Amino acid sequence: MVGPAVLLTLGGLLAGVGGTAAPPIFEEEASLLSQELQLPKCFSRALHDLNCFWDSDDPPGPGTPPLRLQFRLEGDPWQLCPLAVAPRGGNGSRYWCSLPPNATIAFVPLELRVLPPPPAPPLYQRTLYLDQVVLLGPPQNVSAVPEGARGGLCVRWQPPPSPYLESSLAYEVTLQAAGGPPRTVGVPPGRREQRVGALPGSTRFLARVRARPDGLSYSGFWSAWSGAATAATGPDVDPVTLGLSCLLAALLLGLGVLGLLGHRRALQEKLWPPVPGPEREFEGLFSAYGGNFQLWLCQGVGAPWAPPELDELPSAVEEVGGLGGPPVVMSHRHSVTPERRGRITVMSHRHSVTPERRGRITVMSHRDTR
Repeated sequence: MVGPAVLLTLGGLLAGVGGTAAPPIFEEEASLLSQELQLPKCFSRALHDLNCFWDSDDPPGPGTPPLRLQFRLEGDPWQLCPLAVAPRGGNGSRYWCSLPPNATIAFVPLELRVLPPPPAPPLYQRTLYLDQVVLLGPPQNVSAVPEGARGGLCVRWQPPPSPYLESSLAYEVTLQAAGGPPRTVGVPPGRREQRVGALPGSTRFLARVRARPDGLSYSGFWSAWSGAATAATGPDVDPVTLGLSCLLAALLLGLGVLGLLGHRRALQEKLWPPVPGPEREFEGLFSAYGGNFQLWLCQGVGAPWAPPELDELPSAVEEVGGLGGPPVVMSHRHSVTPERRGRITVMSHRHSVTPERRGRITVMSHRDTR
């Protein structure tokens, strides 16, 4: 009876001889464990299985030296795990083995070693714990919906099938717009949804989720990314906020217009001062004198060019008669300006005498006692 591992080995050898590449084995797992440095690389999908593999630069074939993979639990004797080999890109090959259930016990150290033909030393050797190499499947039922906040999305999912680990899984959510860089957000253990904000508005995003143990009781590797869920963010401006803002702006504008109307006259005088008219500067020019500037200038009360107030003082003129006629005394008033008040003025002059009045002498005297 030929075992399945032997069949796989024979198939890999035939593929290498015939030059036809076999289907890739553990190709996805190899990319997920690319950061693992110890060989052979091992992972467990459900805590009751363990798969180990490594790559070689030698192609599988009759000339390749046979290798052996041995394992043992603490205190047990070494056991042999049957190896399988298949060609891997170019001239390389990949070896792998699935350990039996009696070797898959969590929290117990497991020793592994890869042996070439004796007496050569082990090619690879390591000790691992099953609970530290967990590799789960991607989360399921991923969905994304716009969040209430502007430019926000809410991503929800279901954990991958993992007994005893659902409450101990950490997640990462990635969002990517068409042609843009991805944005990755960490999620605390135990949560099954994540809100992401501050995203560009009116933009469609692809949301993906991956999981791994949180590292407290179990540890391991990030799973593959889940299938993408599509959702678009809302507009940058919320319609309700925009409407309220417009209403507030209209109210403020109305109050401003009412305030301007209430102070229209004062504002108009400040912005457009009135042209001064003659009526304001020349009081009574039009109301009392009908616009006659010359008359207002001479007689207008309070006009800036009104003549100064004069005091009239009496003066006497005595005419001495000649040729035997009686003397005639004449008097008239003389106006004195305020500037001349307090001064004594004596004036005398001669009158011209016509032939008819020849012989008369006119004497005029004026005395100002102010």
